[in-house]
Amino acid sequence: MTRGDDLTIFYVADIHGSDICFRKWLNAGRFYGADVLIIGGDLTGKILLPIYTDTDAPTTAWTATWKGRQLRLETRSEVDELIRTARNEGAYGYVTTPDEVTAIRASRDLEREVFTRLKLEALEGWLRLADERLADSGVRALVMAGNDDPPEVDPVLAGAHRLEDVGGRVVELAPDIWMASRGESTPTPWNTPRELPDEDLGSKVREVVDDLPAGGVSIWNLHMPPNRTGIDEAPELDGDLRVLYDGSGEPRMRPVGSKAIKSLIADREPTLALHGHIHEGRGRYRIGRTIGANPGSQYQDGVLMGLLIRVSARHGVRDLTFTAG
Repeated sequence: MTRGDDLTIFYVADIHGSDICFRKWLNAGRFYGADVLIIGGDLTGKILLPIYTDTDAPTTAWTATWKGRQLRLETRSEVDELIRTARNEGAYGYVTTPDEVTAIRASRDLEREVFTRLKLEALEGWLRLADERLADSGVRALVMAGNDDPPEVDPVLAGAHRLEDVGGRVVELAPDIWMASRGESTPTPWNTPRELPDEDLGSKVREVVDDLPAGGVSIWNLHMPPNRTGIDEAPELDGDLRVLYDGSGEPRMRPVGSKAIKSLIADREPTLALHGHIHEGRGRYRIGRTIGANPGSQYQDGVLMGLLIRVSARHGVRDLTFTAG
């Protein structure tokens, strides 16, 4: 801890499989002088990128569709470079065959099996990197799964050495500074793995925050933001999941946060509430004595959006700064 009894926290969320964002997060302890690093949910990516042999090519070559463009890759080094580029933007390149691509497109179960396997392999690589980068560091590194993360990540996180899985738990960050964490969300148009009706989500949050000790500083690490707080505004979608726009050409935004979480925050007034989930929701709010914030997310651009927070057991939140880099 630095500056007397202050604890410095660096918080991010929604890095969605971006290698470069994860590496930046690991380096944030040294860069920002943080005592605790936190990823508040949505560790894994959302895009599977098949790279398969081009049967029409006269020599060995591969093809892939990346960002709407059909690519032709002449060498294995070009394939490897595309995989690295995709991983930095949170996508998983998968070298396969035309027959398997056809099978994956025809079977949602096969697509999920392949996609989950790639997510777990990448996550296991992150755990090894964390062991290496944080080996001689006193920095604590805390993570939890979010609504987009499949349940198969749970045993992988449970076996981590340097990273601590805090999902559904209360942990003491420093004397008299405690954090309760919950990674689920309310239902989304994408039917993600960890969704609950708002009332049930409220019950899950209540269960974990009930374990917080009385007194001291309480931090609620909740992936889902509270309703109508400015940090839960998301683009409105039509029935085909296309963004709707207003007359000026700007996306039509609407609040999608949890009413149950908002009610709990208003009732309990934790010292600090940290949220993610809504990538466009970068900002802060105040409910009673609670300061809440969402760092937002630009993982596709390799930009790590974060919150740098100084907390004191005696004085609560002393400083909260938005970061990007």
